[in-house]
Amino acid sequence: MTTIEDDELFNTHEKVLKLTPNEALFIDDSLTMMIDAADGAMMFSAMRPLVASAQIPAPLDLIEKIAVAVLFTMDDDNAGLLAEVNLNDGDLLYIREICQSHVMIREEPVGYNLKRKIYMALYGTEYKLGRQLDDVLGTFTPEKGVIQHPSSSCPEDENFASS
Repeated sequence: MTTIEDDELFNTHEKVLKLTPNEALFIDDSLTMMIDAADGAMMFSAMRPLVASAQIPAPLDLIEKIAVAVLFTMDDDNAGLLAEVNLNDGDLLYIREICQSHVMIREEPVGYNLKRKIYMALYGTEYKLGRQLDDVLGTFTPEKGVIQHPSSSCPEDENFASS
């Protein structure tokens, strides 16, 4: 069932995911088209049966974006180039669901690479800012452990902390 929060994921600023031919094919092989239930309910099913694999039903626009990436990477004129795909947060989370870090295709760690690219697109800015903050704070505190309470504290401070 779709919620307001789910809708917001698909209306986010698009991020560029650069895909190798193996990554584009892996994603394409792992998606199946999402179709509406016959009675018009908010339930969705897949065009092909979902078996014990990571295949997920995906909206047509995501399948089309990946199809263009596959065609781009297969075009001899684009040999060696990565396909740039514009994806919103919802699309990225769909693709994240199919990525297993151990998947290798032709000696390329496709699963690991896709997870890294997806997480950097979704959370990379916040992660880098957090690391920068840790670096700055690390210059003020000698250890990255727990900051110790000063031994010469005021009795009022002790009462304040316990309330």
